[in-house]
Amino acid sequence: MVHLYRLCQEIKKGSYPNVAALAQKLEVSHRTVDRYLEMLRDDFGAPIEFDRKRGGYYFSEKWSLPFPEFTEGEVLSLFLLAKLIRQFERTPLERPLRSLRRKLERFFPNPLKLNSREFEMMVSPYISVLRSQVEVGKVFETIFTAIQKRRRIRMNYLSLSSGEKRLREVEPYHLYNFEGVWYVCGFCLLRKELRDFALDRMEEVEILPERFTIPPDFHPEEYIASAFRMFRGESCWVVIRFDAYQARWIRERIWHPTQKLEELPDGELLFTVEANPQEIKRWVLSYGSHAEVLEPPFLRKEVEEEIQKMCTRYSPQAQ
Repeated sequence: MVHLYRLCQEIKKGSYPNVAALAQKLEVSHRTVDRYLEMLRDDFGAPIEFDRKRGGYYFSEKWSLPFPEFTEGEVLSLFLLAKLIRQFERTPLERPLRSLRRKLERFFPNPLKLNSREFEMMVSPYISVLRSQVEVGKVFETIFTAIQKRRRIRMNYLSLSSGEKRLREVEPYHLYNFEGVWYVCGFCLLRKELRDFALDRMEEVEILPERFTIPPDFHPEEYIASAFRMFRGESCWVVIRFDAYQARWIRERIWHPTQKLEELPDGELLFTVEANPQEIKRWVLSYGSHAEVLEPPFLRKEVEEEIQKMCTRYSPQAQ
């Protein structure tokens, strides 16, 4: 369809291009151009004529290739989608996404009559994220292939909690990106449970002959949404009080599907959520004195101890 559109655009220019010129422009064979011309005449009723004096093709009357009408918003949405290639750099999806963007630019070379620089100054569909220090393109490709073929993988994996590398066999289910880092979730044969593995901590990844089946009750969207941010597994209900200052920002977002909000006097807010206690502890500490853990008691105690350690670290005696 893209080539047909470009062929029509070349003829519309009024330069009377011949088959050779069209083949060069479209980077296809002469036979392919002949097939496109025949398709336009027979299937689309295009009024294409050949001018013998000028040696090329032209439209004998005003005509355009039938194409679904897109609103300005829909065209912008297509370009925003294509811009997401920045999230897939150095992965097997980078090349087809770049190809998609080129095709969109050929169909819609000037959305809203803006040049590409003006368009990018107006809106961006992605968030600037941290990038991994390790190149993961090859690992991504291997795991992507394993998921497609439903084959197990074996790898040496560095655990940050223990600081040790261990040989793991995993049945990979789904690749996803979180804050610029690529992860794969899958069934770990060592732990006998669903786990997340960071691609930049994998070494010597290989595809094994053993096949597997993804459980029918596994849904990537639900799995990813189950974590408050990244940590899964152990979770509990946590109650946090935010002061009036911070509550303004907390109440304007949906932080997690399980969250519950309760308004307090003087603009304060009770925030209740089911989350991994260690992950929620880090989140609460990031708000400093504006947040206070009320429940559960063990988590409140851990936050208190962490604050005491910080006070010790920053005391004049520690300098």
